[in-house]
Amino acid sequence: MSLSEQQVATLLNLVSTTEPDSLDCDGCFGKIAEFAELRLKGRSVPDAMKAVEVHLRQCHCCQTEFEALMDALGELDGDTVRPQ
Repeated sequence: MSLSEQQVATLLNLVSTTEPDSLDCDGCFGKIAEFAELRLKGRSVPDAMKAVEVHLRQCHCCQTEFEALMDALGELDGDTVRPQ
């Protein structure tokens, strides 16, 4: 099985943007609730949470989970608007 040019480009982009101390999915899930609460409250993300932000940009699976969590939290707090 060979990869398409788009798949190769995507893989190269992911490799080139990976940071040495970036989180894996388990580490991201351990901090995702705290990260979501900060985002819902419109607060800036502290440096300690930047790794979560980076991981979410790179990992489609975690991004999907984060969006579902944001939707669920937004439903619980009707006054909160989900940030884009």
